[in-house]
Amino acid sequence: MDEVDQSQRAEELFLAEALARRNASEPLGPVFLDGVACCRECGEPIPAARLAAVPGAALCVGCQSLKEVR
Repeated sequence: MDEVDQSQRAEELFLAEALARRNASEPLGPVFLDGVACCRECGEPIPAARLAAVPGAALCVGCQSLKEVR
């Protein structure tokens, strides 16, 4: 993924999160881009196995681990 693609993906994540926050009654879960559940922290796709184990997971395993350490 080149810099332009990364910037575009970051912008898409930002907009998707802004829309999700706008609807306060909606519980926070993953951000969906093109039908793919993505981590709210890093923007990487959340594996199906993680979503099966933790339905509605908003963070990938790596970001969740970092959050728990903090």
